[in-house]
Amino acid sequence: MTDAMSAIQKESYKPGDYIFFEGDIENHFYIVETGVVSIFTKDQMGTRIPIADIVDGESFGEFALISKMPRSASAQAVTDVVLVKVSEEGFQQLLEELPTWAECMLKSFVDRLQNMTEKMRELEQFKKRE
Repeated sequence: MTDAMSAIQKESYKPGDYIFFEGDIENHFYIVETGVVSIFTKDQMGTRIPIADIVDGESFGEFALISKMPRSASAQAVTDVVLVKVSEEGFQQLLEELPTWAECMLKSFVDRLQNMTEKMRELEQFKKRE
């Protein structure tokens, strides 16, 4: 078991800095302390497809941590950003100690999945052909 210092750390990013890239394999997630982070993917032509903007108090990067799969999207700082980086051990501690936080995180998952579903419906290749 790791100590609390390595389980939860603060990191700072400048506008335009990448926090992680789609396909990265990592075992941590982030909570935005201050700033705005853009979550996005790219289509086959390399066109950027925005998924969500994450702001103060919101979290991102949990999908890869929970699924043990590569990152499903990229994250980039839009403004100056201060993040709390939470390791897998820190995540387990939060789940045990903060059930309300866990419930909020699950609601955030659902909201993002609904948002992504709506964006997919808007993409030309997914529209019904007549």
